[in-house]
Amino acid sequence: MKPKQFPVPAQTPLFPEESLPGGKAPVLISACFLGFPCRWHGRPAKRRDKLIKDLKKKYVLVPVCPEQLGGMPTPRTSETLCGHTGAEVLDGLYRIIAPETGEDVTRFHVNGSRYVLNIARTVGAERAYLEGGSPTCDKEGVTGELLRRNGVRVIRVG
Repeated sequence: MKPKQFPVPAQTPLFPEESLPGGKAPVLISACFLGFPCRWHGRPAKRRDKLIKDLKKKYVLVPVCPEQLGGMPTPRTSETLCGHTGAEVLDGLYRIIAPETGEDVTRFHVNGSRYVLNIARTVGAERAYLEGGSPTCDKEGVTGELLRRNGVRVIRVG
């Protein structure tokens, strides 16, 4: 079965490379790595100070939280992919169900992923550093898969 492609309008990058500080390229990074309290439980994640310091030398960091962009609150339900992948979600083969409520929350994860892809295209990011273990952010999660399908290199952190 051919992977499902989600149309996101092609855009000219918002920042011409020469206009970014020091000519640095933009890179997406999970907002929780920067200390934003956007994880499912509402508490900040362990800051990734060394990673952030190293990335700042080469890139302009663009923080994203696909779950929040997709309309989920913080704190929110604690769903996982239960051994499935973001590819299965994007291809319509698996639905993400919140264990606390039984609600199908797939749409939030897919919509947030689309927003992140749009941000990547808008700023011209060709790389993303995403939180491992997340049903959305992980390299094998919904956002990770959608970004990879659209040519963005995804690096799993954590």
